[in-house]
Amino acid sequence: MRAERGGTKKLILAFHFQFADQAGWKCEECRRSGLEEKRRCALRPGAEQQPNRVVWVRNGAVAERCPKSLITGESLALIEAYCAWKLNGGGDYRDMSAREVEAFWVLEQELRKEMERRGDE
Repeated sequence: MRAERGGTKKLILAFHFQFADQAGWKCEECRRSGLEEKRRCALRPGAEQQPNRVVWVRNGAVAERCPKSLITGESLALIEAYCAWKLNGGGDYRDMSAREVEAFWVLEQELRKEMERRGDE
């Protein structure tokens, strides 16, 4: 994935993480098994001092830290808003904030790539 501005990369990461098997990314289990250091959990003090290495990849979305700890509430809220918007047949972009329009455009592109990859289109 190319470098994206600010929250766009986290939004794409959140989108793809929703499709991934999340069973191995439960925080309590990760802590108990000592994986939080290896996965560079952003919630763990000093994690940023660990050497960079890829810990999660899916369809071009790459995380060098635990993806679950990087995904923001804002990204999840935008994904939920996008899904609701999509289920309602879309709507007029003029009624949306610039942030929503940008996020929905990014999510639409990622959804199309996902559908093409799965052969749904």
